[in-house]
Amino acid sequence: MPTGYTADIKDGVSFEKFALNCARAFGACITIRDDPTDKPIPEKFEPNDYNLRKLEKTRSELNRIEEMTEVEAEVCAYQEYKNEIGRYRNYIEEGNKLESQYRSMLSKVNAWEPPTKDHIELKKFMVKQIISSIDFDCHNQYYFEELEKIKPLTGQEWLDKERKKLLKSLDYHSKEWTKEQERTNGRNSWVKALRKSLIT
Repeated sequence: MPTGYTADIKDGVSFEKFALNCARAFGACITIRDDPTDKPIPEKFEPNDYNLRKLEKTRSELNRIEEMTEVEAEVCAYQEYKNEIGRYRNYIEEGNKLESQYRSMLSKVNAWEPPTKDHIELKKFMVKQIISSIDFDCHNQYYFEELEKIKPLTGQEWLDKERKKLLKSLDYHSKEWTKEQERTNGRNSWVKALRKSLIT
């Protein structure tokens, strides 16, 4: 039975076309492996610009906070503090609602009389599923503890935290952008060498 790569051989595909189609299964061309086989391998791959865009955005954000006044930083710190409190309170509310729904269903399961002795294990299983879900999904104690830990930062503390986070992000995305360019150059060299070897 022919594969997706060998199906064209019966139609007289050239060696060059066969080799280029098979190249789609390799690292240099892996991003186009699912493209139609009649779509040619590009002469030149372009690097994915995700990390470059993140670098630009991070630089812009770093410039923004570097120009902030202490009063502006205080406002941002307080807003972040309020957002964190709101987020944890929301988690607690959602957990309480979910627990109420689980317990409502549990009371229905407990009130249900299995129609035969063969259904008793089903009831036990249903109860066990709900109890384990309550144990796993409804532990609001963690969120209450986190709420207790949240403290508002001063404007300077907030600036220092943001600066550290952004500098780390700059370092990471800078390295990743360099790696992406190197990978792309390697892919382009691989395809160029392949094409050159196929010229007859």
